[in-house]
Amino acid sequence: MGMIGRRVLTALLASAAVLGAFSLAEAQTLRIGVFDAQKIFNETAEGAKVQAKLNALEAQKRTEIEQAQQELAAMRQELIATATSMSQDKQRELRLKMDRKTIELDSLQKSATREFQLAVEQAQADWQDRIVKIVQEFGKKNGYTLIVPIGIVAFRADSTDITSELIKIVDAASAPAGTAAGS
Repeated sequence: MGMIGRRVLTALLASAAVLGAFSLAEAQTLRIGVFDAQKIFNETAEGAKVQAKLNALEAQKRTEIEQAQQELAAMRQELIATATSMSQDKQRELRLKMDRKTIELDSLQKSATREFQLAVEQAQADWQDRIVKIVQEFGKKNGYTLIVPIGIVAFRADSTDITSELIKIVDAASAPAGTAAGS
Protein backbone atom coordinates (compact mmCIF):
# COMPACT_ATOMS: atom_id res chain seq x y z
CA MET A 1 0.00 0.00 0.00
CA GLY A 2 1.43 3.37 -1.01
CA MET A 3 1.73 6.52 1.10
CA ILE A 4 -1.52 7.99 -0.26
CA GLY A 5 -3.38 4.72 0.38
CA ARG A 6 -2.20 4.69 4.00
CA ARG A 7 -3.35 8.27 4.50
CA VAL A 8 -6.77 7.51 3.05
CA LEU A 9 -7.08 4.39 5.22
CA THR A 10 -6.00 6.37 8.30
CA ALA A 11 -8.53 9.11 7.53
CA LEU A 12 -11.31 6.55 7.04
CA LEU A 13 -10.48 4.81 10.31
CA ALA A 14 -10.38 8.12 12.15
CA SER A 15 -13.75 9.12 10.65
CA ALA A 16 -15.27 5.79 11.62
CA ALA A 17 -13.98 6.21 15.18
CA VAL A 18 -15.50 9.71 15.43
CA LEU A 19 -18.81 8.54 13.97
CA GLY A 20 -18.80 5.50 16.22
CA ALA A 21 -18.52 7.79 19.23
CA PHE A 22 -22.09 8.95 18.58
CA SER A 23 -24.58 6.47 19.91
CA LEU A 24 -27.62 5.51 17.91
CA ALA A 25 -29.81 7.32 20.46
CA GLU A 26 -27.86 10.57 19.98
CA ALA A 27 -28.15 10.31 16.21
CA GLN A 28 -31.92 9.85 16.50
CA THR A 29 -32.31 13.02 18.57
CA LEU A 30 -30.86 15.21 15.84
CA ARG A 31 -33.59 17.46 14.48
CA ILE A 32 -32.84 19.14 11.19
CA GLY A 33 -34.95 21.64 9.28
CA VAL A 34 -34.71 23.53 6.01
CA PHE A 35 -36.46 26.71 4.89
CA ASP A 36 -36.97 28.64 1.68
CA ALA A 37 -36.33 32.33 2.41
CA GLN A 38 -37.55 33.42 -1.04
CA LYS A 39 -40.84 31.60 -0.54
CA ILE A 40 -41.25 33.24 2.87
CA PHE A 41 -40.62 36.63 1.24
CA ASN A 42 -43.06 35.95 -1.61
CA GLU A 43 -45.85 34.54 0.55
CA THR A 44 -45.95 36.87 3.55
CA ALA A 45 -47.60 40.22 4.08
CA GLU A 46 -44.29 41.61 5.33
CA GLY A 47 -42.50 40.45 2.17
CA ALA A 48 -45.24 42.01 0.05
CA LYS A 49 -44.86 45.27 1.97
CA VAL A 50 -41.10 45.35 1.34
CA GLN A 51 -41.63 44.54 -2.35
CA ALA A 52 -44.28 47.27 -2.66
CA LYS A 53 -41.90 49.81 -1.14
CA LEU A 54 -39.17 48.84 -3.63
CA ASN A 55 -41.65 48.93 -6.52
CA ALA A 56 -42.78 52.43 -5.47
CA LEU A 57 -39.17 53.67 -5.37
CA GLU A 58 -38.50 52.14 -8.78
CA ALA A 59 -41.63 53.77 -10.23
CA GLN A 60 -40.68 57.14 -8.75
CA LYS A 61 -37.19 56.99 -10.24
CA ARG A 62 -38.56 55.82 -13.58
CA THR A 63 -40.98 58.79 -13.61
CA GLU A 64 -38.17 61.24 -12.86
CA ILE A 65 -36.07 59.81 -15.70
CA GLU A 66 -38.99 59.82 -18.14
CA GLN A 67 -39.71 63.45 -17.30
CA ALA A 68 -36.11 64.44 -18.00
CA GLN A 69 -36.20 62.44 -21.27
CA GLN A 70 -39.37 64.25 -22.31
CA GLU A 71 -37.78 67.63 -21.57
CA LEU A 72 -34.79 66.69 -23.71
CA ALA A 73 -37.05 65.46 -26.52
CA ALA A 74 -38.99 68.74 -26.38
CA MET A 75 -35.73 70.68 -26.74
CA ARG A 76 -34.78 68.57 -29.78
CA GLN A 77 -38.20 69.17 -31.32
CA GLU A 78 -37.84 72.90 -30.70
CA LEU A 79 -34.45 72.90 -32.39
CA ILE A 80 -35.77 70.99 -35.40
CA ALA A 81 -38.93 73.10 -35.69
CA THR A 82 -37.18 76.46 -35.43
CA ALA A 83 -33.81 75.65 -37.00
CA THR A 84 -34.42 77.71 -40.14
CA SER A 85 -35.81 80.73 -38.32
CA MET A 86 -33.48 80.67 -35.30
CA SER A 87 -30.25 82.63 -35.23
CA GLN A 88 -26.93 80.81 -34.94
CA ASP A 89 -26.48 82.13 -31.40
CA LYS A 90 -29.92 80.88 -30.32
CA GLN A 91 -29.23 77.47 -31.92
CA ARG A 92 -25.87 77.26 -30.12
CA GLU A 93 -27.56 78.26 -26.85
CA LEU A 94 -30.27 75.60 -27.29
CA ARG A 95 -27.68 72.93 -28.19
CA LEU A 96 -25.70 73.85 -25.09
CA LYS A 97 -28.89 73.57 -23.05
CA MET A 98 -29.55 70.16 -24.61
CA ASP A 99 -26.00 69.02 -23.80
CA ARG A 100 -26.49 70.06 -20.17
CA LYS A 101 -29.85 68.26 -20.07
CA THR A 102 -28.22 65.14 -21.54
CA ILE A 103 -25.54 65.25 -18.84
CA GLU A 104 -28.24 65.82 -16.21
CA LEU A 105 -30.24 62.87 -17.57
CA ASP A 106 -27.19 60.60 -17.54
CA SER A 107 -26.43 61.62 -13.97
CA LEU A 108 -30.06 61.11 -12.98
CA GLN A 109 -30.08 57.60 -14.49
CA LYS A 110 -26.87 56.62 -12.70
CA SER A 111 -28.08 58.11 -9.43
CA ALA A 112 -31.47 56.41 -9.67
CA THR A 113 -29.87 53.06 -10.44
CA ARG A 114 -27.47 53.35 -7.53
CA GLU A 115 -30.17 54.56 -5.13
CA PHE A 116 -32.39 51.64 -6.10
CA GLN A 117 -29.50 49.16 -5.73
CA LEU A 118 -28.79 50.51 -2.25
CA ALA A 119 -32.46 50.23 -1.29
CA VAL A 120 -32.58 46.62 -2.53
CA GLU A 121 -29.36 45.73 -0.69
CA GLN A 122 -30.68 47.29 2.52
CA ALA A 123 -34.03 45.53 2.17
CA GLN A 124 -32.26 42.20 1.58
CA ALA A 125 -30.00 42.68 4.60
CA ASP A 126 -32.93 43.68 6.81
CA TRP A 127 -34.99 40.73 5.56
CA GLN A 128 -32.13 38.29 6.12
CA ASP A 129 -31.56 39.60 9.66
CA ARG A 130 -35.29 39.27 10.38
CA ILE A 131 -35.50 35.72 9.03
CA VAL A 132 -32.35 34.60 10.85
CA LYS A 133 -33.79 35.83 14.17
CA ILE A 134 -37.10 34.08 13.51
CA VAL A 135 -35.33 30.85 12.49
CA GLN A 136 -33.12 30.97 15.60
CA GLU A 137 -36.10 31.51 17.90
CA PHE A 138 -38.09 28.79 16.13
CA GLY A 139 -35.18 26.36 16.31
CA LYS A 140 -34.59 26.91 20.02
CA LYS A 141 -38.29 26.74 20.87
CA ASN A 142 -38.84 23.54 18.88
CA GLY A 143 -35.65 21.66 19.72
CA TYR A 144 -33.90 21.80 16.37
CA THR A 145 -30.24 20.87 16.15
CA LEU A 146 -29.72 22.48 12.75
CA ILE A 147 -31.77 24.65 10.37
CA VAL A 148 -30.34 25.63 6.98
CA PRO A 149 -31.54 27.44 3.86
CA ILE A 150 -33.04 25.01 1.37
CA GLY A 151 -30.70 26.17 -1.43
CA ILE A 152 -27.60 24.62 0.11
CA VAL A 153 -29.11 21.16 0.61
CA ALA A 154 -28.47 18.47 -1.99
CA PHE A 155 -31.10 16.12 -0.56
CA ARG A 156 -33.73 16.34 2.13
CA ALA A 157 -36.89 14.63 3.20
CA ASP A 158 -40.03 16.72 2.69
CA SER A 159 -40.70 16.47 6.41
CA THR A 160 -37.67 18.66 7.13
CA ASP A 161 -39.16 21.71 5.36
CA ILE A 162 -40.31 24.26 7.97
CA THR A 163 -41.03 27.06 5.48
CA SER A 164 -44.81 27.04 5.97
CA GLU A 165 -44.41 27.22 9.75
CA LEU A 166 -42.05 30.19 9.37
CA ILE A 167 -44.51 31.92 7.01
CA LYS A 168 -47.18 31.68 9.72
CA ILE A 169 -44.79 33.14 12.29
CA VAL A 170 -43.78 36.05 10.03
CA ASP A 171 -47.41 36.80 9.18
CA ALA A 172 -48.45 36.62 12.83
CA ALA A 173 -45.60 38.94 13.85
CA SER A 174 -46.48 41.52 11.19
CA ALA A 175 -50.27 41.38 11.67
CA PRO A 176 -51.76 44.53 13.22
CA ALA A 177 -52.51 44.25 16.93
CA GLY A 178 -55.90 42.70 17.62
CA THR A 179 -56.13 40.79 14.32
CA ALA A 180 -55.26 37.20 13.54
CA ALA A 181 -52.91 36.42 10.68
CA GLY A 182 -54.63 35.00 7.64
CA SER A 183 -58.11 36.28 8.56
